[in-house]
Amino acid sequence: MSLNPVLHDSDRPLVSVIVHNYNYGRYLRQCLDSVFTQTYPNVEICFSDNSSADDSWEIALDYSRRYPGVMNVTCNRMNFGSDANHLNCRINVRGKYLVTLCSDDAMAQTFVEKCVAALEIHRQCGYAMVHRSIIDAKDRLQEEAPFYSESCIIPGAKQASVYMMAAVNPSISQVMYNRAKTVEKSHVGGIAAQWYGARLLDFKMCCEYDMAYIKEPLLLHRLHGENDSSEAAEKLLEVIGPYVLQHQFAEIAATNALPEVAARLPQALDKLGNLCLRYCVRFLLAGNERLARRYFHLAPAISPDLETDPAHRELQSFWNSRGTEREQILAHLRKADNLASRTHSYPPPEGSRLIDWDTILLPARRP
Repeated sequence: MSLNPVLHDSDRPLVSVIVHNYNYGRYLRQCLDSVFTQTYPNVEICFSDNSSADDSWEIALDYSRRYPGVMNVTCNRMNFGSDANHLNCRINVRGKYLVTLCSDDAMAQTFVEKCVAALEIHRQCGYAMVHRSIIDAKDRLQEEAPFYSESCIIPGAKQASVYMMAAVNPSISQVMYNRAKTVEKSHVGGIAAQWYGARLLDFKMCCEYDMAYIKEPLLLHRLHGENDSSEAAEKLLEVIGPYVLQHQFAEIAATNALPEVAARLPQALDKLGNLCLRYCVRFLLAGNERLARRYFHLAPAISPDLETDPAHRELQSFWNSRGTEREQILAHLRKADNLASRTHSYPPPEGSRLIDWDTILLPARRP
């Protein structure tokens, strides 16, 4: 199916896919191909390159020539920073719905179709979120359990409570927004805002709107040593950022008459301490002992009771051991349930309604 962007189509509303890029030419064709092969036709691509030193701009121009009228392209004459690059895209957005697709990620073919279907049928939702699969720099696939066990419509206040405890979506590429409902909720400002501004936006959305969750892995999210997630992890932002966010979430919830959400702050901080241990294990298994040690010591600073936790004690034993004993501890940690990576899905919050795809006439398939 060929993409054909059309404004004011009541049956198939326009979807804008933002792709802002810097030196990801080696991944860019896969990213753009995944948009051009969507089963939903009413899609435009808003692309901006931040003066890449690789062949990114030539690739973008090639696609814009091959698919006229579908893709608008902008290139900064020098690297003006991530905010400017993102704003280049936003200026050209026309769609009812909006996806920010990282240029090293890729969509499954039905990503747009299923998100639009859920949002068009369930108008009370502010956004839809899909599950992801993980790929590395060499396209090796790693599956992980969906966050929720079912595709469902989740009441906003319930999802806000979950956000107090977990990020849910590790990538901004997993989300499609109803653009009109994001007005005055977006944030920019460097890597911290890129990484956590979207989470703040999602939390604010949940204070007013429901969320559609799609458990299918409709996104290929790439993890490699040069992307923002790696940089955030190396700067401890994976924990320090959420620590600040949880306090901000509690304040926002209180001002939006959601006291039951704000009351979860102490529990959320304990969960964040446990997250430190998970990152500690992750980096130990990756051979980065120095960064693992930083996360290990950060855990009890956030949640002092963790010093009696079995995982914390086992990690303490690791630091005090040598040779074969260390290898045995690492082997046990690698197999530990839900520690090195998420292995369980959670049931949707109370009050959620399952999405019945059999009853939805998907917009892309209408005669």
